[in-house]
Amino acid sequence: SQRVEAVLQFHHIVLDHIAMQVVHEELRGYLLGQSEPLPASVPYRNYVAQARLGVSEAEHEAFFRARLGDIDEPSLPFGLREVQGDGQALDEAEVAFDGARYGRLRDQARQLGVSTASLVHLAWARLLAVACGKDRVVFGTVLLGRLQGGEGSERALGMFINTLPLRVDLDGLGVRDGVLATHRELSALLVHEHASLA
Repeated sequence: SQRVEAVLQFHHIVLDHIAMQVVHEELRGYLLGQSEPLPASVPYRNYVAQARLGVSEAEHEAFFRARLGDIDEPSLPFGLREVQGDGQALDEAEVAFDGARYGRLRDQARQLGVSTASLVHLAWARLLAVACGKDRVVFGTVLLGRLQGGEGSERALGMFINTLPLRVDLDGLGVRDGVLATHRELSALLVHEHASLA
């Protein structure tokens, strides 16, 4: 038989969606015997060097101090502080998000001139705010890490993602203003996608 099956097992921090597309494209080309050469790979060290040449540590620190300097406690839903355990006593609820619903969400984002991610981040912020009993919440968001990566980063393999804190102030904001404010905060955060908060 000519049939070939392959299983790729990896953690999402090693191969993000873009890198997975590159691996899939290269594997497919190899298996189909395509003779055209692959684009030259860019060493990961080039990406690291580019990231280090971007925004300075001082600029990162100033940005996060301005955003988080007055935050004195975490956004803890339902006041839960001790959440260590085996997860046995947890109840879960799940709601399917079908294509039609996602299409409506995308349409709303387009009408507002923002990304779908801005709507989803605002929805999470509003849910977290209710669960915390606060109008101002901070939570982690995962950034792709490729926007400031330099030449070739769109085909590079390696660890790019970074999780950074996003602050959302909801006090008195309607949904439209909240979406626009969240979009501005996410856009500002993208400049700092390589920041190390360690």
